[in-house]
Amino acid sequence: MKINVAILGAGGMGETVIKHLRDCPQAGRIVAYDIRKERLEELKKLHNVDVSADLNQVLADPTIRVVFITSSNDSHKALTIAALEAGKAVMCEKPMATTLADAEEMVNAAEHTKGFLQIGFELRYSKLYTKVKDWIDEGLLGQVVNTHCLYCSSVYTKDAWRNKLSAGDTFPERLSHYVDLTRWWIGSEVSEVYSACSPNVVPYTEVRDNYHTTYRFKNGAVSHISYYMNYPAMFRGDPLADSVTDLQLGDGHKLRYIIVGTKGAAETDVFYRHIKRWQFSDTPERMVSDWVENLTWNYKEDQIHYHNTHDQTLDIVRRVAEGLPPKTSARDALQTMRLCFAAIESADEKRSVSLGNQ
Repeated sequence: MKINVAILGAGGMGETVIKHLRDCPQAGRIVAYDIRKERLEELKKLHNVDVSADLNQVLADPTIRVVFITSSNDSHKALTIAALEAGKAVMCEKPMATTLADAEEMVNAAEHTKGFLQIGFELRYSKLYTKVKDWIDEGLLGQVVNTHCLYCSSVYTKDAWRNKLSAGDTFPERLSHYVDLTRWWIGSEVSEVYSACSPNVVPYTEVRDNYHTTYRFKNGAVSHISYYMNYPAMFRGDPLADSVTDLQLGDGHKLRYIIVGTKGAAETDVFYRHIKRWQFSDTPERMVSDWVENLTWNYKEDQIHYHNTHDQTLDIVRRVAEGLPPKTSARDALQTMRLCFAAIESADEKRSVSLGNQ
């Protein structure tokens, strides 16, 4: 059975979702909504989709079953609640909202309406990270006790919306994916968070350009995120290169995870395109570690490995068509957002923040 889909916010991510929907067997008519009429006309010509600049018209259409909210961060709450109250299933891009209170209102609305709400944490679909989850579930790493994420990205242009406080802080906008990923792997709630930030290097950004954050989990595990948005070289494009990954390799860009368990360890690296696993064993002399798996992929598979929005889109439409619940509940996603805002609070107040009672 095919169902009709609406895209609320027809920018770059909205267009990406439209392209994904072309591969979805359950997707019928696609309607793009945006306040920019010239953008709608552009999408209509490029992708042959229906368009509307009237939100009420889109939400009142009974044939539209699911909406993808790909608009600016500060509009997520209003659009999500309006769509849920109109009886639509909703996928909202991360971050859920620019404040924790707004994110809580979104979850409450989903539960009150008994509606479908899934947040766009597509790393739970991405092969680079689902392989690590498979190893954990198979017991190959034992209990995960330590993770470290090192993420370095180049600066945004001066007119980029991500530089503005109105879009929300760096942490929920850029780092919520990696907080969510760690929660998923470790499988425990967080008891304490501590963040420290140095002075910004980027003079014109309204948000922090670095974070150094440690989470302590209730089961004893510790997770650390180091983020720098300043020193890697600026990507300016090269038509002869295979992918952005090839262009950025070796010039300061990093997106690497180390995951250590009681029985083994794993490492993921976006720019070197590998997933590695080590196995621990005991000998009379000492504990030893053996490198037992090294998986890689072709550049054409980059997106499905580290930002698999394609399969996320198809899975959400399938779930709605078949009457299934979200892959990850909105309340679970809210826990990730709590940790993001706790990291901001810790950095602002220069103290650790306890989450023991949450």
